[in-house]
Amino acid sequence: MALSAAQMQEAVINNLPTKTGKTLDEWISIAKAFNLSKSNDILKKLKSEYDLGHVQAQTIVWRLGEEKPYVETNGYEENIFKNTFDLYAKLKSQIQAISDDISVKPCKTYIPFYRNNQFAILTEKKGKLVLGLNLKTEHFPELVKAEKLGGSDRINKMIVVTNDNLSELNKYIKEAYSNN
Repeated sequence: MALSAAQMQEAVINNLPTKTGKTLDEWISIAKAFNLSKSNDILKKLKSEYDLGHVQAQTIVWRLGEEKPYVETNGYEENIFKNTFDLYAKLKSQIQAISDDISVKPCKTYIPFYRNNQFAILTEKKGKLVLGLNLKTEHFPELVKAEKLGGSDRINKMIVVTNDNLSELNKYIKEAYSNN
């Protein structure tokens, strides 16, 4: 199973002593001694003077500023779909049932679905569940142009999801999936 972004950052931190000979705390002390205020300047100096890789240097800079660049996404779905969670859960299962190679990467305001690229998103707008899709526009003139859904510019069509149209959505979802 793939690591989450937060788990990857922890792996980088855990590997610092092996890869660089110094712990995170030692690197933070070194970075503080630079007396630089801009994160980018600290990053460049760590890379150029200490030959650190970009991810290693970025992790040190993030921890130096006590920023948390990667957050766990637990709870995003419940927060987004306050009014439509049951319907969302049904449609999410329906989308994931199409293939095993579909990945879901929750964001704060929408839930994107990927194959090779983002092909669908789910979000809630004005208390309604909205499905955004990457479709060849000439094939589906009955769908509305997607506007301000979040996610990729690839998402060009949208439809409001209801219990009544849930089964009809499969043809659109499968088409978007096959385009990606």
